[in-house]
Amino acid sequence: MKRILLTSADYGLAFGVDRALRELISAGALSAVGCLVVSDLWSREYLPLRDTVDSVRHRTLVGLTLTLTRPFAPLSMRARSQFGSRFPKARWWRLWGALRLLPDEMLAEEVEAQLTCFEEFYQRPADFVHVADELLAVPALACVVLKQVALRRWPPRIVMPQLGPRAATRFARTARDAGLKVLERGPDFPETIDEAVHVQHLRRGMDGLSDRTVVFCQPGEIDDRLRRVEPRARLDTRSAQFAFFKGDTFPLLLMEKDIFLY
Repeated sequence: MKRILLTSADYGLAFGVDRALRELISAGALSAVGCLVVSDLWSREYLPLRDTVDSVRHRTLVGLTLTLTRPFAPLSMRARSQFGSRFPKARWWRLWGALRLLPDEMLAEEVEAQLTCFEEFYQRPADFVHVADELLAVPALACVVLKQVALRRWPPRIVMPQLGPRAATRFARTARDAGLKVLERGPDFPETIDEAVHVQHLRRGMDGLSDRTVVFCQPGEIDDRLRRVEPRARLDTRSAQFAFFKGDTFPLLLMEKDIFLY
């Protein structure tokens, strides 16, 4: 028996995505969701999510997708004064992190603002924190984020970024030294419309994973808002993954591989 945490990290991106994720939670086909509190939809969409999670028998993890890149706007005053109405691109963080010139105090304030926003609306601590765009792989940024998360009264678990074996070991040790628990990462579901590829991923891509490994996916229903922010290939991927997870093949494959989502 193996348990994986099948996770979508973008609740709040669009109404179609949110509806799809709630449907999968109700069907028992999704283990966890990460929420975009920087989205203007969060204040309207958190309650349907909480009601859905509370109505099912299985426990679905609900966490924060810490977001520091465009097209979203910062929540903290310091970040707004530096970036204005939109975060920079991911490469800005990577460059300044590599140069060890990150504005640590501003970053810490933004992390705190997003964690607080999640808790104030959802009325519960986040079960985990995932940093979007793999920015947790930037050591200088990770140091600030881990330190800030560790200050919480009930620190959420940290989803590990995609790292090589040695870097992953160092990251896990750093997180443990800060008193934090780490959720390992598995291979994301492929961005394709071919159901056969998804089937093969579930049959072979889950081999050798540790218990409670996070596997990211991107299901969703397409709406006008999503069409404005994502390319056609990503939209097709979302539709294909949503159809796969709510179809009859997915639960049969889980049984075949002796995989559990909860």
